[in-house]
Amino acid sequence: MTILLANFMGPARRWADPIQAALPNEKLFMDLKKADLSLVDIVLMSHGEPGIFSRLPNLKLIITLQAGVDGLLKTPDLPSHVPIVRSSPPQGDPMIMEYVLLHVLRHHREMPFFIENQRQLVWEKPEIYQACDRCVGFMGLGLMAYKCAEILRDIGFQVACWTRTKKTREGIKSFIGEDELKPFLRQTDILINILPLTPATADILCMQTLSLLPSGASVINIGRGQHIVDQDLIDLLDSDHLAGATLDVFRQEPLDTDHPFWKHPKITLMPHTARKTRPIDIVPQIKENVLRLRGDQPLLQVIDTRAGY
Repeated sequence: MTILLANFMGPARRWADPIQAALPNEKLFMDLKKADLSLVDIVLMSHGEPGIFSRLPNLKLIITLQAGVDGLLKTPDLPSHVPIVRSSPPQGDPMIMEYVLLHVLRHHREMPFFIENQRQLVWEKPEIYQACDRCVGFMGLGLMAYKCAEILRDIGFQVACWTRTKKTREGIKSFIGEDELKPFLRQTDILINILPLTPATADILCMQTLSLLPSGASVINIGRGQHIVDQDLIDLLDSDHLAGATLDVFRQEPLDTDHPFWKHPKITLMPHTARKTRPIDIVPQIKENVLRLRGDQPLLQVIDTRAGY
């Protein structure tokens, strides 16, 4: 089969070498100008590229190199008959696990509060809680989120999830659909958003929803910046209803230097660094789907384009 590595993050050889090593019998092109696009069976890409799909008449599979597909699905000439698959490691992403564990523990032990008190020269001892006293709630429970949820469950946190369809996972309480969003939020002390961005999830973290969290709750957003209504989050932090927030994604990146998030004492701002896609982590999944396509077998991690993820 002929594979086109259309766009990617980092040096070309960083991607091409492990892909070619894993699939030595396949032809790999990286240069749109040099490739015979009529021969391309599979395209690998980090993001959508307007006009590319109309030039690939024999395309059989699109493999996305990134977890989020909201941008790709907006590509004007995206063919509806060609399946799209993710290439996420089935064992979860180690960097996401580290990130989630780090910031859950920071909020659990109220580190933003202590850091600000240190700046203000204030000696104050708040109530200290054990992990079993806190409920960590995940909005979204895909591959990456589930592995994080397992770790938190295993170190003693109560863990719950809110998803579109039912997820049956040992030791994780499941809430489903719009009707169960309110009870999910009301019992969540540390909220982790890892939802895909779709028309149904845009602006989902707003005054109406975030105010349902218990007083003193914290928010961690590693989904998309468009999930949060910025001013609503700031208002709830300023009123002390929310104790803190860790934000990795933003509506505009880089974040404007005059944005109030930068200097807010209760916000930890991270410049979209929760994870870095490494070829070594996802090439095995790419190989598996290429071989499945060749063998006419069911593909793995297929995107539901109607649902948006």
